[in-house]
Amino acid sequence: MIYIALFFLFIGIELIYFKIADHYNIIDKPNSRSSHTSITLRGGGIIFPIAILLQVCLDMFLSQLL
Repeated sequence: MIYIALFFLFIGIELIYFKIADHYNIIDKPNSRSSHTSITLRGGGIIFPIAILLQVCLDMFLSQLL
């Protein structure tokens, strides 16, 4: 059950990051060497270190409760 909650939490964090990236213009404008043809938000992979850090903190917290 906790993994489902974490899944939705990380989806929410990712959506919040996309809004921040759009606001601060953190974008990749394609050029002739790019593999994409439209403007793309950068840094979406930041969710992975955040997820690992949150998982480690959650494990430490839950291990103290048990």
